[in-house]
Amino acid sequence: MNQTEETKLLEYIEQWNDADEFSRCIEAIEAIPEQERGYLLTVKLSRAYSNLAVLGNHGVHGTDGEVDGDLIRHAIDLLESVRTQGEDDPYWNARMGYSCLMAYRSAATAYTYAKRWLALAPDDPDAQKLVRDCEKYLEEEKALEMDWKEREEIIRKETPDDGKRVICK
Repeated sequence: MNQTEETKLLEYIEQWNDADEFSRCIEAIEAIPEQERGYLLTVKLSRAYSNLAVLGNHGVHGTDGEVDGDLIRHAIDLLESVRTQGEDDPYWNARMGYSCLMAYRSAATAYTYAKRWLALAPDDPDAQKLVRDCEKYLEEEKALEMDWKEREEIIRKETPDDGKRVICK
């Protein structure tokens, strides 16, 4: 694929992405042999898989909170395949942060990438927002964990120890 063809393809990918036609992006990029895709097309392919996993084509999952775990993990695998080129790229860190946030039940991993993105692009409002969102989620997780520990303590205090208690591990 020459530079002109790649530029044209990237324009189409952006149009399809904006129109929530993520499957179309995937089909177009995967039509190119993997060894010819290069860094940018691999990251764009990951974005398409991530968006398909979270939003679905034309936003079919945009409000239901459903995430296709297999697709989001595939998006992360694609990003991992170009990690060495991407670690210092704000866009790669953004894609990894968003994908990890959707793939894992904890924001801790996403927070690492969000902070790296913000360090690489300190004026990017989207990077700032992802960092704030991750911090909020981490605080909520911490509060839930503390709440759970408090409940366990109350149950333990209120449950008589008559020697018949079964401890599950």
